[in-house]
Amino acid sequence: MKVKLYKPGGATYDITGACAKVGWSGSWSQACRQAEFDYLNAPYDKSLSIPTVAVGDFIGLEDEREGEVFFGQIFGTEKSSATGTISYTANDMMKHLLESQGQYVFKNTTPEAIAAQVCADVQVPVRTLTATGVNIESLICDQMSLYDIIMAAYTQAHKIDGYRYFPMIYKRGFSVYRTEWTVAGYTLSDASNIEESSIEETMESIVNRVKVYDDKGNQVGQVDDDESAGRFGVFQQIYKQEDGVDPTTAAQGMLKTLPKQTIHIKAVGDINCISCYFITVKDAATGLSGRYWISSDSHTWENGVHHMDLELTFEALMDEKEGQTEEEKKA
Repeated sequence: MKVKLYKPGGATYDITGACAKVGWSGSWSQACRQAEFDYLNAPYDKSLSIPTVAVGDFIGLEDEREGEVFFGQIFGTEKSSATGTISYTANDMMKHLLESQGQYVFKNTTPEAIAAQVCADVQVPVRTLTATGVNIESLICDQMSLYDIIMAAYTQAHKIDGYRYFPMIYKRGFSVYRTEWTVAGYTLSDASNIEESSIEETMESIVNRVKVYDDKGNQVGQVDDDESAGRFGVFQQIYKQEDGVDPTTAAQGMLKTLPKQTIHIKAVGDINCISCYFITVKDAATGLSGRYWISSDSHTWENGVHHMDLELTFEALMDEKEGQTEEEKKA
């Protein structure tokens, strides 16, 4: 993995040789991807000539096959008199959306239009915004983070069309995709690349019955998964009707009929295995066989070797956020 340092004035440095260790990580809930690197530090060695890393500098990670896979900014630094290495962390442009707030009133518009407007307001380039075709009648965002505003819009789409969506920074641009991609032509297997695997299972997240209520407190519907209830017992949640949202679709989206599985895998690294993608797994030790979703990933390059730690789940997740409608605001 090649590491490049970009100075605000335009100077660019290849600092790969000065990085003892490089990490790259992300998760579905964190949204912002990070790069970490251990950088040589020898303040009294006059023969060591490497550029200083400063707050506001940018870091790029380049893979020989895929090109640039990360571009982010250094938000904090430290100085030390000790000889050795100093660890630095860079965050991609999602950080600007997470840390910036906005206040908007949207009417009769789509999630993709909302995302485009929010990104334009803080000069975050847009690359791909999945077209939902969903009309949001009203969405009031009162002093919310810009990231939460975008995800509140796509959460409304999820309640209507049933698709899950995830945001990411790709090739220096903001994108929102459906959670349906699979790492193509790749399999995690105990016969080739898995180094260690484990699996945890819990019933705590099961929901197999959802009762639907209107704004007056009357039950107007119910969604059940009889097979799950027969096997594990009834675990019930409540859904309150929302304007412009099909209650049955929304209630079905709340069902989680199987125990939650958390799978941990250490493996030979592959640059394409990142959060919010599905991946094919065949592992005799844990009995895993099929397609699983990457909920978090951590890649490490050290001494010329690439390793990765993945956390997998059976089902895809979505970082759901809520705004307000005009009626809710008035109430």
